Amino acid sequence: MDILFLHVPKFRNHYKPIDKFTFINLPPIGVLGLADHLRQHGYDTRMIHLGVERQVRGTIDLDKIIAENQPAIIGLSLHWHFQSYDVIETAKEIKRSHPEVAVLLGGFTASYFAEEILRSFECIDFIIRGDAEVPLVELLEQHRSGKDYEQVPNLAFRRDEAPALNPISYVADAKMLDSISFTDFTLMKDWPVFVESFSRYFSLDGISLDLQKSIFGWKRFYPVLLGRGCKWNCSYCGGSFEAQKIINNRTTVCMRSVDSVLASLQDVQRFGFDSTSLALDPLPCAEAEEFYLALFDGIQRLGISLSFEVERYTLPSRDFLRGFHKALPGDSFVTLSPNSHSEEIRKKNGLHRYSNQELEDCLGVMDEEGVNCALFFTCGLPFENKEDLEGMAQYQRELRKRFKRVQCKTSMIEIEPGSPMSRDCKAYGIEPERTTFEDYYRYHGQPFRNHFLEMGYERAGCPGHAETTHFFCRNFCSHFRTGRSHPLLIRAACQAMSAMWKAGMFRFIDKVFSAGRKNLDFD
Repeated sequence: MDILFLHVPKFRNHYKPIDKFTFINLPPIGVLGLADHLRQHGYDTRMIHLGVERQVRGTIDLDKIIAENQPAIIGLSLHWHFQSYDVIETAKEIKRSHPEVAVLLGGFTASYFAEEILRSFECIDFIIRGDAEVPLVELLEQHRSGKDYEQVPNLAFRRDEAPALNPISYVADAKMLDSISFTDFTLMKDWPVFVESFSRYFSLDGISLDLQKSIFGWKRFYPVLLGRGCKWNCSYCGGSFEAQKIINNRTTVCMRSVDSVLASLQDVQRFGFDSTSLALDPLPCAEAEEFYLALFDGIQRLGISLSFEVERYTLPSRDFLRGFHKALPGDSFVTLSPNSHSEEIRKKNGLHRYSNQELEDCLGVMDEEGVNCALFFTCGLPFENKEDLEGMAQYQRELRKRFKRVQCKTSMIEIEPGSPMSRDCKAYGIEPERTTFEDYYRYHGQPFRNHFLEMGYERAGCPGHAETTHFFCRNFCSHFRTGRSHPLLIRAACQAMSAMWKAGMFRFIDKVFSAGRKNLDFD
């Protein structure tokens, strides 16, 4: 095999109410696209999801995987910083037993820290920074023949044992994105297991899939790529406009055609998924409306019945909402991200797209047109004081009372490599705990650290990490919202649920639940 892609989830996670879990189950959307692009150019390739491998075979045997596939190169996706430890440890294990196999990294985190990774970790041979379609073909050609890596665009490698970074001269355009299938799951080993068991962001260890579906209401989910790039510069985002320039050398938004997106949606439905998301909305409002209305027409015409989550960065028009309601199933929803109830906080963080009044007017139209909406808020933004937190909690309560089709979801902000606030800490008044790749690698190697509640920085003149966490747990936790109750009540509730997990109560419930399902199936 020319190249074997491995997706490495983050296996070491802990969140007190649910104990241990596996995170980053969904691989980056682009990996299957790269495999398809290489196949079109005559290269032998496939993808293996190590979470799937562990479930099917009970263990992850890298020696056996390499023996069965005999790859010249193994490509590991290091897109999200959460994977840092698991990916590097996997690379070390590969190199210990098979030093002849070249190890390649790609993705946002690998691209941003490419020079440091090559300097610090001998187990990594190559890193492709930014878009990888053309660079991968040229790398494989050079690895197979002349090994003149100097001319491979976007490639970082070692020259005389020192890191060498070729210019990021390749940036994918719309023609390239439309020529690729990002949703051919036959390129993934054991893809039916992925569809059934790993098509969600995280999974609980030791609990059956049926019980997890009952607890969380999970569906078989896979996102569809709309394009690449972003025109916004949100303070906390590692995929923002400025970060894209650094990581990908991308200065414009590149969208796939409506027909190409429709083909991917048909694939997602054909392979057995129940739901999808369209998680990109970088176009100016008028162009976005035109794109989505054409897409909705195609969805209806082709009989695509998936549930949809459609993310909008700007407020949708009534025409958009009518098209949405007409074409998509009733459990579909639009997501909007006001992030904070404070317009001033939004402005300081590059998040201000609309006023609160404009948002509320739009929510009223959604009620009228029968469209569900999920509002995403964030806790821990720079410049946010205690009054802002209390105001946000109150604002959410008011919205839920006024609008019948709205739900509010809140998450803690965690610092991301390449984000504006990670690159200009002083401008945002923060003191980061993690700035280098080594910092992220060490942090994610600790099995009991909880990224759901750890920002990775402190804010000058703002509530500290402990105070912010307590407020989040009281007001925004998806398990317990105890409001103004004493923090000890929250701690007791979390500890009680954690104790139930450790004592095996949920495994017992799982056995009873599974036995009941078997009896029903037999009947």
